Amino acid sequence: MLNIIKMDLYRMRKMRSIVVIWMVMAFILFFSTIMMHEEYADPVMNKKNQEAIAKNQDEAAEDSLGIYVLIPTEPGEKVTVYDMVYANTQGKVISLFIAIFSVLFSTADLRNGFIKNIGGQTKKRYHLILSKAAVLFLFTVLTFAVTVAVQTISNIISFGYLEFGPQKEFLSYLLTEGMLHYGLALIVMGIAILISNNVISMTIAVCLCMNMTMILYGFVNKAGDMLFGETWNIVPYTVSGQIGSIGIHLTGQEALRGIWTAAIYGIVFVILSMFVFQKRDIR
Repeated sequence: MLNIIKMDLYRMRKMRSIVVIWMVMAFILFFSTIMMHEEYADPVMNKKNQEAIAKNQDEAAEDSLGIYVLIPTEPGEKVTVYDMVYANTQGKVISLFIAIFSVLFSTADLRNGFIKNIGGQTKKRYHLILSKAAVLFLFTVLTFAVTVAVQTISNIISFGYLEFGPQKEFLSYLLTEGMLHYGLALIVMGIAILISNNVISMTIAVCLCMNMTMILYGFVNKAGDMLFGETWNIVPYTVSGQIGSIGIHLTGQEALRGIWTAAIYGIVFVILSMFVFQKRDIR
């Protein structure tokens, strides 16, 4: 098992796509910071942003498709690194790149002879799935570290000062969102392995990060209303829904719900992937 993880770590280190993904993500973070600086300096645009953020976030997530970034800083206050990380995380900028890498990494060894050699030599082929999950965890942690580093530099360049914001709240938010993004990575990995088609898997992964799933959640909510006569909202109980809906002032209950949601979805998709991969013939 340890040797398999070492091989997957080597594969990740040698993937050129990981550098491209982080470079594109860094550019988008820097560009969004510049744009937010211009909007923050404009009182009219800043007021519109505050009105948008003041709305119920679950409803906003259901009504908005695509990637959107809204700065949560109150007028007259300094823009912190926490504010900008929150804005880009809520806009699902980070989740998009984690999802893309999850598809690329999970299926890279399925398209060549590598998996045939390794899979044929190990009796417990599900170890290959556990290894992928371990590497995706490392990638998620590194991606958030890169995000904070790039955002720190971007804030200094764009605003001319550095404010991290409340450290405990910031760390709690990073932990919760990190777990939710890792849960998303495991979901995408499971989908990619079950479907075994890069194009379809990538399309689904992008849709998860572009809020296209909110349309499906809307149908489920309406069906629940009609069947049970009660108001349903499954968004807070989904990984993609929680990534874009938890507030900047994160409570202990919200953080716990986010971590449990990510853990449950992640475990289910990993077990499903292990079962299918163990039974499926290696092509």
